[in-house]
Amino acid sequence: MMRRLAAVLAALVLPAVALAQDCAGEGPAFPSIYAEDGLFRDALRAAEPIEPLAVPLTGVTVPHHLLAPHLIAEGLKAATGTRYERILLVFPDHFRGTRKPFATTLRDVETVFGTVPTDRASASALVEAAPGLVDGASCLFGRDHGLQALLPFVHALFPDVPVLPVAASVRGKRADWDAMAKLLAPFAGEGTLVVQSTDFSHFLPHHEARSRDQQTLNVLAARDLDQIAGLHQSSHADSIAALVVQESLQRARGAVPLVVANENGQEYDFRPVAETTSYMVVLYGRFPDAMPAPDWPRSQLVYLAGDTSFGRAMQDLFLREAAAEAIADAVLSRTAGRPLLVNLEGVILPNVPGSLDPMTLAMPQDLAIPWLQRLNVVAASLANNHALDLGEAGLDETRQALDAAGIAHAGQGGVLQLAGLDIVALTDIGQNGTRDADLVTPELLVGLADRPADRPLVGFVHWGDEYATSPGRRELDLAQDMSRRSFAALVGGHSHIASTTMQALAGGDTLLAHSLGNFIFDQSSDRASGALLEIRTFAQGTFFARLVPLPNLFEAGKAAAQQPPPLR
Repeated sequence: MMRRLAAVLAALVLPAVALAQDCAGEGPAFPSIYAEDGLFRDALRAAEPIEPLAVPLTGVTVPHHLLAPHLIAEGLKAATGTRYERILLVFPDHFRGTRKPFATTLRDVETVFGTVPTDRASASALVEAAPGLVDGASCLFGRDHGLQALLPFVHALFPDVPVLPVAASVRGKRADWDAMAKLLAPFAGEGTLVVQSTDFSHFLPHHEARSRDQQTLNVLAARDLDQIAGLHQSSHADSIAALVVQESLQRARGAVPLVVANENGQEYDFRPVAETTSYMVVLYGRFPDAMPAPDWPRSQLVYLAGDTSFGRAMQDLFLREAAAEAIADAVLSRTAGRPLLVNLEGVILPNVPGSLDPMTLAMPQDLAIPWLQRLNVVAASLANNHALDLGEAGLDETRQALDAAGIAHAGQGGVLQLAGLDIVALTDIGQNGTRDADLVTPELLVGLADRPADRPLVGFVHWGDEYATSPGRRELDLAQDMSRRSFAALVGGHSHIASTTMQALAGGDTLLAHSLGNFIFDQSSDRASGALLEIRTFAQGTFFARLVPLPNLFEAGKAAAQQPPPLR
């Protein structure tokens, strides 16, 4: 039996070796492995509502599993607003068709829609520059769906654009990936779209795949290349090499990732599936801060913002039309009016006494509520050190004003349900003027993780020191403890200074954004900064987050107020 099996395997392997020797240099186009075009046409037709992004995309990551052809079509359609000179397509070598870390070809490839031309000059240059790293003789391009599943879409959406195909071996190492990224950099500059063909979590039941997907999403959000390289081949993605190469090339171009889709094959089948595959669509580009994220099918967007108060000097600004409109424009240009959750610092009152000291934060109801509604603030955290500035009576007034306006709110340990997320309001700091601290205790956290697995748990935490630019020991210890308690993200406030990067804790179990700084607050940029956290949630119960920098809204309002009024 073993001899017979060995003979069968030899019969399968030997022709491949012989063919590999035959596929060097130019030659006849590789034939399509697909005979019918219906699936591709249907997916392209379904993707017609996708609008090309106004900003040129530098890269796109899409699946190659034709269980999710709609995601391939949607992702590539988003890039059609730009005319490209070349498409660099990186995909996994599924069937071990090369013995080198990477492979390319000089041959064209046939599809059900016609021939896709290969960028022969670039392919030849790769092989000549690094013959030990890049195989130029493999025939894998004629049988690997990692390439062939995408090329009909490429032909339809990017007609006549040559493709530089690069297969990544599953046997490659980190040094190979880094070397290939460096080698490819001259071929991945302006005029090139880098397409990464990757399916994500493999061979796991849906509940485990969802957990692995969230780890991957958090690591991508944190943009730690070492963590990306440390993801597990198959349980996280089918090509870690392609992930590292894509991320490296995008960094070199100053581009950032925007994940717009994450789905799992279980979502397409009502029957339980023991071994599932997950998919993502990632758009890369140099996105302006003031550009709102695109709408995308089967996803929702919500924004979290930092310290918010319409009192003190902000009250005067919002009474000036030019200042108020400048602030609104700065916010709405980023959120497009989507739902917003803020950390509401202080008390909302029908009438604000004029004798309050500056550290007692209060804001008039007839100003604060209409502006919260104008910005589409749908929820407010009252878990902070200023919610009790006027005691329980002041807190009751605030709650009543928010209730009357239909704005949800939560104090210490309360849960806000937004866009498929369970967001827990927490403060580790006591009432202003007291020394109460370390208020987020194990007893408070008990039971919070006992929630549906398809609703990620997010902590919105008031913590740390004012004007701190990074988490202190207490915050790091608390973050590690909350990560062990199944918090998928921790979003901080109180420091008045916004984080510019995020961290992925415990291999991606938890995404940490130390502070969002100020939102609407009367502090200048020499002391304070602000950012929004944009969270896009997906139907399977995962999310992708990114920081969106804000201008200093206090200064923006003051600058607008000083401008002469427009001529009537």
